[in-house]
Amino acid sequence: MKFLDITDTLFNGVQASSHIEFDHEKIFYCEDDISGLKSIIAIHSSKLGPAIGGCRFRHYQTYEEGLTDVLRLSRGMTEKNKAADIPFGGGKAIIFSDQPKSTELLIAFAAFLNQLEGIYYSAEDMGISLEDIKLVGKHTPYVFDNVDPGSYTAKGIFYSIQAALKFYLQKDIKDSVISLQGAGSVGSQLANLLRDMGATIYVQDIDQVKLKLLSATNIHIVENALTQECDLLSPCAVGGIFTESSIQNLGCKIIAGGANNQLLNSSIDSHLYNKGIHYIPDVLINSGGVIGLTKDILKRSDLQIEEDLKLIGKRALDYMSFAKGNNISVLDAIDDLLI
Repeated sequence: MKFLDITDTLFNGVQASSHIEFDHEKIFYCEDDISGLKSIIAIHSSKLGPAIGGCRFRHYQTYEEGLTDVLRLSRGMTEKNKAADIPFGGGKAIIFSDQPKSTELLIAFAAFLNQLEGIYYSAEDMGISLEDIKLVGKHTPYVFDNVDPGSYTAKGIFYSIQAALKFYLQKDIKDSVISLQGAGSVGSQLANLLRDMGATIYVQDIDQVKLKLLSATNIHIVENALTQECDLLSPCAVGGIFTESSIQNLGCKIIAGGANNQLLNSSIDSHLYNKGIHYIPDVLINSGGVIGLTKDILKRSDLQIEEDLKLIGKRALDYMSFAKGNNISVLDAIDDLLI
């Protein structure tokens, strides 16, 4: 197994510390020929405590694409954990899906975590299930495998959506039309929460099995959630979906979802603002997962956790109010107040 600190090293033609997205503490790379593991762990900040963040198993066209993703995601975790007011820093792991996911590969990832000796704790994320992370947890103490964070993430977004609809449109959820992109762990649970409150729900996903299950529960299926006419669009799949091109035909008035790094770059925020679309950044509202994951170590009761999740919506409302009062976007308000 090859374990490298690549923070200031030219590796695969790229030096991490010279990357445009780099403002991190440490970047590590691990490769295991036997299992096929190729993984990067980015530690963005440990100022508030050990870095925590999920592990993604997905395809990247190039090594640099994977590095860019893990740098952006880990920074987002620092912001998210700070917004959630929990004593942890931000980090993230990615595993290149060049080889099929296997028991051997997950055990090798556990060995990678052990090399870091607790400066980073991992958890489930895209492509890594709770069962996967429980397997990893049999070989390392440096994971959070106590809960499925999806339900907690969905609940925090739910309260934020409730606040945004009331603040911007003077609407209750039951009178609203909401379009969701992504029917994974977060998206499907969020869709069900909103449907149960009486909202009209449209969902887009590539997984036809998931869509069939949702369509049987009075949820409508669409080919393009972004262009669907609605009050609020909730992106809950991959990031980078809002580009100068894609925002031209949006059918929503508000954007509030769980996908990380929804904007291709920060300049898209000003374009949305100028179009009169209210964008609520993911770092502000999708922190429910880390609140759920850390509830045991922080000894938080279920009642306290529910109050913490409601507080996500209340904090989001504070940022909306500050932004409106200062004629700036919510993202700019975060830059002024949070960072």
